[in-house]
Amino acid sequence: MKSYAILLAAGAGLRTGLNVPKQLVKIKDKEIILHSLEIFTKSNINFDAVVIATPPSTVFGFNWSDFFKKNTAGGDIKKLHIITGGAARQDSVDNSIKYLESILPASEAENAIVFIHDAARPFVKDEELSLLLDKAAVHGAAFLCSQATETIKEINSQEINFDKSILPYPLKLKTVKRDNLISAKTPQVFKFNIIKKALHEARRTGFTSTDDISLVENLGLTVVPILSTDFNIKITSALDIEIAELLCDKFK
Repeated sequence: MKSYAILLAAGAGLRTGLNVPKQLVKIKDKEIILHSLEIFTKSNINFDAVVIATPPSTVFGFNWSDFFKKNTAGGDIKKLHIITGGAARQDSVDNSIKYLESILPASEAENAIVFIHDAARPFVKDEELSLLLDKAAVHGAAFLCSQATETIKEINSQEINFDKSILPYPLKLKTVKRDNLISAKTPQVFKFNIIKKALHEARRTGFTSTDDISLVENLGLTVVPILSTDFNIKITSALDIEIAELLCDKFK
């Protein structure tokens, strides 16, 4: 059984308020995307290839291939495959799966396992990867998650602008029972043929989602949620970068 990883880094990531994409912001003198890449290149799992979906070079005027050649150890660079991501996350996953299909021998596709991970999540334990691999190999799909700790309110309105700190008018809200809620994180891990089929069905029906497990749920299949550690934050804002600096020393 061979394992492959997809690292999603095609987003602009400008919510940090900085003039560079968040993937290239440094934590402890190393770019976030390199921390995330090392989750796979330094794993005890022998990944046969890591596909990195990046923005087009025209977006930032940045040569991603040169960047990885300069910053990746010689043995690891041979496993890296740099491709152009899509306009949305799901498009980047689709591009990456199609690329993997082009390099995967047909005889290996049936049992191949694919890890899909956000480049903005640099702190995932290797034990978590091993558990995900075991569960996905048996059940077809597994993902990291966390329990909901805040009280969740559902807003029934299409006119909300969350860029503003205060909502402009009173609303009727619905409180969702948090005992039944989890937050999906990455990596999300699949048998290759399952995620391939899920993407095909999504294209056929026009189904869209912000994560990959939802695509498999859309097929009516079961998935395995696995509680992640508190280290597994997604870096989105400038404050997240400061938090990541503090976590980095404790994570190793």
